[in-house]
Amino acid sequence: MYDSSDSYNIEKRVQQGDREVCMQWYEEIMETAQAAVDYVGSVLDAGRFTDEARQVLSDFGAVMDSIADYLSREEGTLVEKCRRYALNAAHSADKTLAAHTPEEARQLFSYEVRPLVLDLRIQLDLEYNILRHPEREEEHLAETLAAFEAARKRPRRTDFKYRVSIIVPAYNKVEFSRCAIESLFRHTDFSRGDIELITINDGSSDETEAYFNSLPHEKKINLKYNVYNHLGWGIARHIAEGAYVVYFSNDAVATGHWLENLLAVHAAEKDVFWVVPTCNEDCISNYQGIPVDYANTFEDMEKMQAFAARNNVSNPLLWEERAILMPFVSVVPNLFDVPEIRADYRYVMCDFEDDDFSAMLRRSGFRQILAKDTFVHHFGGVTLNEVRTKRGNYKSLVSMRPVFRAKWKADPWESRGHLYFMDTFLQTVPKDVSPVRVLVIEPMFGEGILSIRNYFRRMRRPVVADAIVTDARYLPDAFHMADSVRRVDSLDEIPEHLRETYDMIVLGAPLNNLPISHVIPFLQSCHAHLDDGGFIYASLRNYSSFEHIMEHLPNEVPLLAYDTVMPLDGRRLYPILRLIEALRDAFSPHAVRTGYMRTGQRFDGAEKFAEMTAQLLGTAEEDMEHLQQILMGDVVVLCIK
Repeated sequence: MYDSSDSYNIEKRVQQGDREVCMQWYEEIMETAQAAVDYVGSVLDAGRFTDEARQVLSDFGAVMDSIADYLSREEGTLVEKCRRYALNAAHSADKTLAAHTPEEARQLFSYEVRPLVLDLRIQLDLEYNILRHPEREEEHLAETLAAFEAARKRPRRTDFKYRVSIIVPAYNKVEFSRCAIESLFRHTDFSRGDIELITINDGSSDETEAYFNSLPHEKKINLKYNVYNHLGWGIARHIAEGAYVVYFSNDAVATGHWLENLLAVHAAEKDVFWVVPTCNEDCISNYQGIPVDYANTFEDMEKMQAFAARNNVSNPLLWEERAILMPFVSVVPNLFDVPEIRADYRYVMCDFEDDDFSAMLRRSGFRQILAKDTFVHHFGGVTLNEVRTKRGNYKSLVSMRPVFRAKWKADPWESRGHLYFMDTFLQTVPKDVSPVRVLVIEPMFGEGILSIRNYFRRMRRPVVADAIVTDARYLPDAFHMADSVRRVDSLDEIPEHLRETYDMIVLGAPLNNLPISHVIPFLQSCHAHLDDGGFIYASLRNYSSFEHIMEHLPNEVPLLAYDTVMPLDGRRLYPILRLIEALRDAFSPHAVRTGYMRTGQRFDGAEKFAEMTAQLLGTAEEDMEHLQQILMGDVVVLCIK
């Protein structure tokens, strides 16, 4: 039962700077706030707005203001975000008090005040009970993973009011929001009444609020202070009533059959969390884009729709499982009654949030599907780029990477396990082999295993994938992606671990990182376990690349294009050309293929640098092309037949 004196007493203690209240007993504050919210909600749900309920809501707003004031003097990962949530809750309470009718008050209260309080409570708990006690983080992560896995295994609810809830968050850029909403109304069937729309105006200063308020849907969230709501779920999760929830970026444009195609994946596949469409390349990360034949402009959207119409034909062969996805548009099952099913609020500007959530999904057995039979246009970071500019450009990319690394004990960029040029090599696997047998040594996050499975899925060919893991950090990922997993400490005695033959043996981590003392004998041992027509795939970081050299200037003298950290015999360091020469001597010249991949920034002046390096090394004219490849490629790919 709510007691108005509780709000008064807590407000006074907060105003007086009682640190015990906010740091150790904030639960008392939030419990009282929750009691106030429950009481006011029950009155409004009955179609009334009594004087007592008004007073309670007024007291609630005062407490939120006091909390915000206190948090302005606090430091912590989430403190500023929590402060803004409290300010928004107080402001939305004032709007509710000023409503003209009980129904208007009910909507404002239900869609803003209540969800803000529920989400604020979660964030304060994370800040004060977890992040300020590092010794608790490992246990907290284990509990969260367990909650995800339990949610995956439980029977799905069937009591939802709607089939789908679509969430559109926006921070300014009303012209893009208008384009997104209009495309949704044009290409989504709202006529049956089984799809609801939820809009979130995240503190915009332009005409976004007025535009959202002009739309016919009921669930509108209008915040005064920008919080950059994580994936649009933080607040909207508390009011979404669809069996499936769609996050739809305000810089995306819906296309014909987009929703039906994405829902078809959920209907056909097990253990899927989010399904994401493909979009135009260069406007998204994680290799989710495809080449298009139109310009990324408002004026070319009709041409875009024609492109999408040719692409959006449901085809299960084009459903690719991925280790990491950026959900600019995503369809997920409504599991939000489980509190742990949420983004990690410590990430700023959503940087590495996709990596983090993907890691949680992988390790709890959920699958992530890129539906390449569905195309949705993406203008590309329109809202995010504006927020980044106002808050320090791209510094969050630098600051958030260590946050992920500390939480998961692995680097988010160096652990993905991309296999460059792999499709080219997969084409050489004999057509009559079934199933295709694959051994992946150190799969890391598993992107490589999945890329192989996806390729042969398109070919309608089954795959059996075994994994050998030396780095225990990646065991949880491997268990959910490989058919069998073996943990070993060293790869030097590879014959002891191999009892079968394979169509391909893939080194998912760079050779530089693998625990191997003698590279050539190791590769020879692997080669002995290949079936006819099989191959070994390996890669290594090219420390002689121009990019690597530039990254280390002016802190040390560059290595130019000579030495790299590639131990062939456990004692000496060899340059890449010497390694390739040694491989060709060990196998045969025609058995070894090489490729060079540039994964980072293209530096200006690289060609000039190549000329200078050639002069220093005395490189022959016929070897200039090879030297340029070494300088331009920061990853070297090796294929041994």
